[in-house]
Amino acid sequence: MSQITLIEGKNIKEEKWDSCVNRFEFPLIYGNVWYLDLVCEEWDALVYGDYDAILPLPFKSKGGLNYVYRPYGVQQLGVFGDISKTEELLSAIPAKYVWVDIFLNAGNELGKHISKSTPQTNLILDLSRSYESVYEGYSKQTKRNLKKAQKTSFGSFGYESPEQLISLFKLNKGKDLDNLQEKQYQKMTQIMHTLMHKNLGYINSLYIEPNHLCAAAFFMEWKGRVTLLFSVTDDSGKETQAMTKLLDELFIFRSNKPVLFDFEGSNIESLARFYKGFGAEVETYSNYTRNRLPIPQSIIRRLF
Repeated sequence: MSQITLIEGKNIKEEKWDSCVNRFEFPLIYGNVWYLDLVCEEWDALVYGDYDAILPLPFKSKGGLNYVYRPYGVQQLGVFGDISKTEELLSAIPAKYVWVDIFLNAGNELGKHISKSTPQTNLILDLSRSYESVYEGYSKQTKRNLKKAQKTSFGSFGYESPEQLISLFKLNKGKDLDNLQEKQYQKMTQIMHTLMHKNLGYINSLYIEPNHLCAAAFFMEWKGRVTLLFSVTDDSGKETQAMTKLLDELFIFRSNKPVLFDFEGSNIESLARFYKGFGAEVETYSNYTRNRLPIPQSIIRRLF
């Protein structure tokens, strides 16, 4: 008899589920029931044994077809708990999901499923050492950027709202991103408000005199992992290297503490180069896909 059970998200035993996520050696806030409920329209899960290993399956339906996808506001999911069950759980995903697109977490190893996956890049920085040690890891370019930023007299207010970050983003980077719609902005706003309400998220910002917000970032923190969830810089912030200054100030404050900083990306070369400039190390995770439709994967990605 199989030890794997398919359970609807609404019927999950929340205490056992979150206990599995909490004791997982790769602390990822995305796996908690409340976070999944927040970002998913619907989700099912495969549960091994008595919640010894779990695999959340966020899904949607289109044209009567069910498909598993990555919700907006999530970087990694995959198997939590006993990761030796990763392949068994992936093999057990029911055929009713005609398209499966899962971004596994860095702790999941695929083995025989490796041919169905694409490596993804995340960047992390160990802050459990002195700031001097962290700073030594900065690239020459990052040190030059920081020196340039120090020539500007930045101010900080400390009471910015998620709505302010979203508005600033829309006026700047958002103008170039056709794939971001109003529903994504609303969802990100909801995520940030929820994290702040739970004391798991906060906003850091920098102003140029007199009261011009030029750079801001939202950080979420859970079990010693501080994640850069959302950030924005306007033209003046780019010119003054405000984001370099903002991140450096955070690293000064959080160094010498048991903290792992998660840049939450990136596969985008320019962003990866910026993050690596702080001495960030690569953490690889996998995008696992499975196609049960007689349609090429390239077309399916556009459909779903």
